[in-house]
Amino acid sequence: MTGVVSEYILIYMSNDRKPYGAFDSKRRLNAPDRRSQILAAAMEVFAEHGFHGTPTRELARRAGVSEALVFQHFPTKEALISAILDHVGFEDRIQTMEEHLTRMPPREGLLRIAEHLLTNLRDNPTTFRVVFFGLMETPHLAGEFYRKFLSRLLALETRLFERAFAERAAAGGAAAMGGATAAHVDPAIVARSFHGSLMFYNMAGVIVRVEPVPSDPKAMAEAIVNLYLPEVKK
Repeated sequence: MTGVVSEYILIYMSNDRKPYGAFDSKRRLNAPDRRSQILAAAMEVFAEHGFHGTPTRELARRAGVSEALVFQHFPTKEALISAILDHVGFEDRIQTMEEHLTRMPPREGLLRIAEHLLTNLRDNPTTFRVVFFGLMETPHLAGEFYRKFLSRLLALETRLFERAFAERAAAGGAAAMGGATAAHVDPAIVARSFHGSLMFYNMAGVIVRVEPVPSDPKAMAEAIVNLYLPEVKK
């Protein structure tokens, strides 16, 4: 489960996605706006206390609504968590990545993935914590998350490494591969190791908060990618 949940890495892949806005609880809102107001409060309070540590009355108080209205919009905890995950838009984001990164030189594509993840860990830690806690609460949704998002992300990273290894082997043989050859390297294993390196900063910096999240995502992304694909001097 931890391996699945830790990969929500790219759940907030775009910095230009609009965050939940502030609402005036005294103003009469229509149903969609009231739902968004409750979701905004849920993001805030769950990031602070997790799902187990947040009673419905506290969520209602933070949203400025009654408990009955919370249950009207979200009858179950799973319904609320599912709404939070839907807001992030996993499938749209992975589709965009597949369309754009697949056409890039493989090393550049991997750099983009790493930098984007680390940037969002730095800039949107609340979202990462909430989604992590939510997936831990709902194994069914975690499995769905893996099928719809994580497996596609890992497949994309695997294809990028596979292309990189093949191109370098063709260009320079074992020397270009750091002493290995493409036939001796499993791109799927390398992709998972690469992602695990990135996820260390998710767990240590955002979830557990025992280490700082890298302040320079671009430099850290390059350092991590260099472990797997050292830059070839021209």
